[in-house]
Amino acid sequence: MQCSNHLKQLGIALHNYHDTHQQFPPGHFATSTSSRPASWLVRLWPFIEQSAAYEQCTFVNSDWTGIGFDRNWRVTTTLYVDSLVCPSNPMEHRKKQAASSAMQSDGCPAEVEYQVADYVGVAGGYNGPTPPSHWIGYHGMNDYNGIFVALDQWNSRTVAFKDVTDGTSNTLAIGEESNQIKSLDSSGNVTLYDSREYLHRGGAWSGGGGHNGNGSWYGNWEGLSSIRVGINYAHTSGYNNPLGTGNNPTYGGRSGHHTIFTSAHPGGAQFVYGDGSVHFVTENTNLTTLKNLANRCDGNVLEEY
Repeated sequence: MQCSNHLKQLGIALHNYHDTHQQFPPGHFATSTSSRPASWLVRLWPFIEQSAAYEQCTFVNSDWTGIGFDRNWRVTTTLYVDSLVCPSNPMEHRKKQAASSAMQSDGCPAEVEYQVADYVGVAGGYNGPTPPSHWIGYHGMNDYNGIFVALDQWNSRTVAFKDVTDGTSNTLAIGEESNQIKSLDSSGNVTLYDSREYLHRGGAWSGGGGHNGNGSWYGNWEGLSSIRVGINYAHTSGYNNPLGTGNNPTYGGRSGHHTIFTSAHPGGAQFVYGDGSVHFVTENTNLTTLKNLANRCDGNVLEEY
């Protein structure tokens, strides 16, 4: 129930943001190309009772990953928002990392912590070949059909209600990544991995580490994921694996923007829809239906789910 309430708060925040800006938050945001951008969650701070934190921050020449000079470190390394985590999640919600030399020169301690959130923006439904041949490392070509859009530039494209032609009540906006994923070997042995977004430098406030020239920002860095496999999908080590062969399951395969939606709630995960409503979607939902739900403008008729 508490997780559902947290997601309802985010749904209200999305709509209040849209009322103010006439669009949904960008997937990542900065005001100069010399910045590594902030995540979409940062843009929601004023709408989730974090206006004071937002007003203290700059989006100019700041590295929100903390690899370079995170000019906002006094805020980003101390802020913890309870409503961005699922109470059922058994994993840690703070990520420790070494502070950059620029941050330390500004008085920052040598080691800092950033929050890890459990709620991820839905960046569309993957409609390419399976397994794909064009994925490189932990990067991947983006899907441009979600309420959130990830682009290979420092400021991502935005979406408004008018762009959600399938209807906001038929389109996913935010989903859970609040449990470990399972990796199965050919003998059926199970290993558990934490493959959540926000696990890399900068945690929940980071909007990506820069693009790789292949149509993608670094996967797992910006709090966005598109639907490519089912909810709570069990990764396999190179056989029958729609994430491609020989991939690191810690990243849900060659992730790009395809980390797996998971939850510690039995049988599925909760999602915020574009109309702000929250629904539990079962892990048995047909993958085609999930992709259609993630796509804001495919025109497909949804099957019952």
